[in-house]
This record gives sequence, structure tokens and C-alpha cells, in this order.
Amino acid sequence: MKSVLAYQDGRHIRANAISSIPLPEVFCLDENTRGTLQFLDSVWDVILQRSPRRPFVRKSKSAPPVVKRYLDLTTVRQISPSAALVLASLFQRAKHVNGHKLSTIDEHMWDPFVAVVLRAVGFHELLEMRPLRSWDIDSSGLKILKFQSGREAAGEPPGRLLEALAELLPPDQKENLLIAQPYGGMFEAILNSNNWAYPEDHVWDFPVLPNWWITGAVDTKSNEVTVCAFDQGVTIPVSLPRWTHWSPFELRGKRLIERLKLSKPIDDPSNDGIAIQLAMKIARTSSNLPQHGKGLHTMVEVVERAQRGRLRILSRNGEFIWETGQKPRSRTHDHPLRGTLVEWQLQL
Repeated sequence: MKSVLAYQDGRHIRANAISSIPLPEVFCLDENTRGTLQFLDSVWDVILQRSPRRPFVRKSKSAPPVVKRYLDLTTVRQISPSAALVLASLFQRAKHVNGHKLSTIDEHMWDPFVAVVLRAVGFHELLEMRPLRSWDIDSSGLKILKFQSGREAAGEPPGRLLEALAELLPPDQKENLLIAQPYGGMFEAILNSNNWAYPEDHVWDFPVLPNWWITGAVDTKSNEVTVCAFDQGVTIPVSLPRWTHWSPFELRGKRLIERLKLSKPIDDPSNDGIAIQLAMKIARTSSNLPQHGKGLHTMVEVVERAQRGRLRILSRNGEFIWETGQKPRSRTHDHPLRGTLVEWQLQL
């Protein structure tokens, strides 16, 4: 067993841990896609399992309490805003399932940059974390906004997020941000989440929190703005066959599978990259689409209006990227993201 320092109910508790689950050193869906997806998939059910309010077991009054297993964040040296948002959504759902915050372990040993990123995103509201008067990461050039979350398809949250991002930029870059109109993309992601991500007839493994989550960040050194939206819904590949305009494209999907010599249907996880790309094509070429179809093309338009940029969609095992000056591309990963992440990286 390993001696650890836990924080719970406003005080530190010295305990012995039987086992730990280390996070990847690079917790980033861009620079370590495979490792980050593999980790999230492996811990998703673990985090959502009901845990007792006090997870420490005392075998005797004189012996230190024992914790069976915990997430080890001391291993992380790099973390991205989008990966932090996905993890925050998972902890918020765990808080919803359990009715209380999860304890932190060895917070004093977390990498200082990683610890401040997590606090800036809002982890101090989701986990038992020791109080700090202030924290700052301006020296890194990265400024991250606290996540916002909700269930309704309301325009105020993305509006507030956009205003907060604009306040972090000089006047000329602020104008370029407003020209790109990321508000429209964020609102469409929220709208899709509200309307299609959480169907009433779907059976969930754990109590669902039918929310969306959004955040944003500014890198003042590279003049890049990142905006991301996430939901834990049924994903684009799962919902695609439900689309009103799916039937005319179903034959096209089957022909594409035959041409690529794929043995499984379009909704199989092994074809998720193709499914998302097909969904984007439907959104671009079809008229009179229902709102969930129009929204995908609106997300591309945000990048088209920027000087340079990239739209990235991760949904179940699939990934789709639209990048300035390049052909749209897609791929399928071995490990799923249990939801849909939409990320814009805009060069101002």
C-alpha cells in the first residue's frame, strides 16, 4: 500500500491507498489522442460507480484509513482545455450520481500548471480541493475560462463565454473573433445536445446527466482561441440513422462501405469516422434540413470566417477535421469518447 494525503470536509487525512489509476502524462486529445481516449474509456464506469460519502475504511482506531482506489493526477504534466472539459463533465455527472464531491488525493503533488488549469476550468466546484485565495497562469500565455453547463438550449451561456473571451484579447483580435462568430457554432452544439443527444428511449448504464458543457481559452503567445462544447449523449454515429434526411443517403453510405471493402454496417463503431463525414456531407448538400443537420454545417462556417482555423469533432470512435487550406478528413479510433466533443481552434 501507498501512503497518500487526501482532502475531505475541509481537512487533510493521511491514508493508505491500495491502488491508483494514473492519468496520462500528456492529457490532451490532440497531442496524445490514443492515450487520452484509452484512459477516459477505462475510467468512465469507475468514476460513475456509486461511491460512499466517506470512501476511507478504518480497520482500527490506531491504524490510518484505507482507500481502495483513486485517480492519480500527480502523473499529468500537460493538459488541454478540451480534455479538461471532458473530465470536468465526468466529475459533474459523478457528483450528480453520488450526491457529493469526490475527494482529491495528493493535490499538493500535482503539477502547478495542471493544478491551476483544473481550478480555472472549475474543478474546485466538482472535487474536494483545498481552498486557495487566488491562482494565476498568465506567465504561460494561456487563459482558460470556467466551464458553463446546462440542459436548455439557451443563447445566454455561449454569449457570456464569447464576451469573456473577447475581453482577454486586444482590439484587433477581438474584432477578428467576432467576425468568426463562434457563438453560432456553440449555440448549434448546445441545440443539438438538447434536441438529439439524450433520446427518451435510450437505456443508460448509469443515471444520465443530460447536460452540455462549454469552455474557451486564449493563448496570447500564439494568438489562438480555442472554443469547445461537449455532451455525454448517444453520439452522431448512433443518432445518424434517426435523421429525417437519412434515407436518401443510406444507399450512398452502403456504396461507400462496399467501395472501401468494409464488412460492417455504417452504424458500427469501426465505421464512425465515415459516419461523421457522411453526416457533414448531408449537412452541406441537403436543403430544408431539420435543425440538427443545419447545425453541423454552421460549425464549419465558424472556421471558414476565421483567418485560419480548425474544426474537430470527436464522437464515439469517430473523428472529423475541417482545417483551413486542407481537405476534410476523418478517421476511426480504437477507443471511444462517450459523447460528442466539438472543438474550434481559431487563429486570429
